[in-house]
Amino acid sequence: MNIGTKTKSGLLQKAQSVLADVTPTFSKWAKRSGFARAAILSPCSTSEGKFYYTTDAVGFSAREMAMLTETQEFWLSTLSKAFEWQCFSRDFNELDKFDGLFEDDVLAQINKIFFLPFRNKANPMLFVVVELEDDNDLNLPPSSEMAVTLKNIVEFKNQEKKILAKFDKNIEAGLELSQSRLYLLSLKVCIEEQLSSLELPGDELRHLVTRAITDAAQTIVSPLFRSPNCCQTGSMGEIKVVLFAKDEEDEQLLAYHISRTLLGLLGSKATKQILLLSAGLCPNKAGTIEFLCKC
Repeated sequence: MNIGTKTKSGLLQKAQSVLADVTPTFSKWAKRSGFARAAILSPCSTSEGKFYYTTDAVGFSAREMAMLTETQEFWLSTLSKAFEWQCFSRDFNELDKFDGLFEDDVLAQINKIFFLPFRNKANPMLFVVVELEDDNDLNLPPSSEMAVTLKNIVEFKNQEKKILAKFDKNIEAGLELSQSRLYLLSLKVCIEEQLSSLELPGDELRHLVTRAITDAAQTIVSPLFRSPNCCQTGSMGEIKVVLFAKDEEDEQLLAYHISRTLLGLLGSKATKQILLLSAGLCPNKAGTIEFLCKC
């Protein structure tokens, strides 16, 4: 038996576990870092070809997230292969190549766009930061430091053990108050409306973009459901919500607050079509966790 190797492996797992617990979400980190409009573009392969699409974003509407979808050929020919900050500036007439990736009124306000490829040299992810004319000059950390942070955020975003541990603790505390009140928050119609005028090649890519927008919505609404309440992205345009309360919730009032919170992402017209649907009651932890985690 190689004890040294086994010890190193154990220490590595422990270090990764600690790192996962302290790694922030993309939105919290971006806002803390002063990035008002920032996104991560991830590569994907579908039957229609190879693309980059937005997997994380702050300051972008759902439509804007979808508009950033482009072929890998476009992005890899537009950017250099260097894993360094790359800047495109209005002062040097470098923004024309991004026509169609931003709404016209937004593009007219953009001063600079910064890109940082990271994580995988052969198939990198792309960090994007947009600086508008009225913004203060961005304070960009060294590219190597930024790449490590982004890599950690991406790798621990959907760590199942971390998510389950949080749910486990919250649900145990919540069940002391009441049974679990289960809800489905449906954004399907809202998201379809945002995507209806955009040409996304194929159902696979549309599914990925819809999932990313739903993730963004879940991040935005989650502060409304403070512990021990829980919420989690479900399947295609749905968010699972679990509430604990001795008194029955005013569902209309809750739906109103959710709609107001999602105005920036989905727009006033689309948010009127948000549906909050009751999925019943659950008296135990196992059933509640199954509801949250089952897609």
